[in-house]
Amino acid sequence: MATSSSALSDHLCCAICTEIFNEPVSLSCQHTFCKRCLEKSLEAGLRPRCPECRAPIMERNFQINRILRNMANQLRLEQGRQENTGGQRPTGETEDECPEHGETMKLFCVTDRKLICLVCKEGRDHRGHTFRPVREAQEDLMTEVVSALAILKEDLNKAQHKRESQQRNISKRGEKSSQVKENIRTVFEEVINKLKQREQEAMREIDRRDGLVNIKMEKHLTEIKRHETDVKKRETSLQSGLDITDPRKFLQWWTEKGRATCDTRQVCPDIYRAPRVERPRQSEGYKDPHTLLGFIDWEGIEKSLEWKFYQLERSDERCVPF
Repeated sequence: MATSSSALSDHLCCAICTEIFNEPVSLSCQHTFCKRCLEKSLEAGLRPRCPECRAPIMERNFQINRILRNMANQLRLEQGRQENTGGQRPTGETEDECPEHGETMKLFCVTDRKLICLVCKEGRDHRGHTFRPVREAQEDLMTEVVSALAILKEDLNKAQHKRESQQRNISKRGEKSSQVKENIRTVFEEVINKLKQREQEAMREIDRRDGLVNIKMEKHLTEIKRHETDVKKRETSLQSGLDITDPRKFLQWWTEKGRATCDTRQVCPDIYRAPRVERPRQSEGYKDPHTLLGFIDWEGIEKSLEWKFYQLERSDERCVPF
């Protein structure tokens, strides 16, 4: 019995204290040590490394391996029981009995993977099967469990590595997306600012031209008003002449005022003509202001955006498995 226990203890022994694991912790390199032993061995080192293979230890938040702890505790109890009884089964220890024969089930049928008694072994149902004593079967299966556990730990480490890598990729993707957004926002703000600046320049140019035209139009208006006043005076003068009934007085009025007032050459002066405003020359390719949006290179903007989207998609190919 001591031999079988020692075979299992080889898998459950700390390489630092050479004792059965006490609160075992497993490193990413698959080596396992007692938590206290490992912490003591790392206290003096500037760079934490595995005491067995010298691989760097990246994380010191050690987690207890519960499966190995339970197995180590079970082995420790078994060794203590053997020391107290000299390897013999304690008196009064109850064992499972075969429900069919009432005998203690001391064998494990490897073929059927079940506990059986010695009578069952000789029976027809287990003819040609392979058997192991329960302790040997336990050791064999526990070795299998340890091996499977090592594989699971390796797979877990790979999954953790992939998870961390994917989290970094997600973070990088977010940063890349933010950079592209900021770049697009900056470009559009620059375009908008230039359009606003050009709009203000256009408004100032219109105000300037309005000022020049208004000066001429105001001057023309003043001349029209002056002419209107003069026409009204002449109209009043002529009307007063028509009111004279005495021939001598009428002729005298005609000589002094009426003749000059009836001069029709002054009826249609130049003020009735529209003020002359210099017309701008029509430039080649001129379009109506209502089609101003047609001057914006929408196709170029769309191509620029598509290129930025393409750069994001290329970064996605490195981050997302398809």
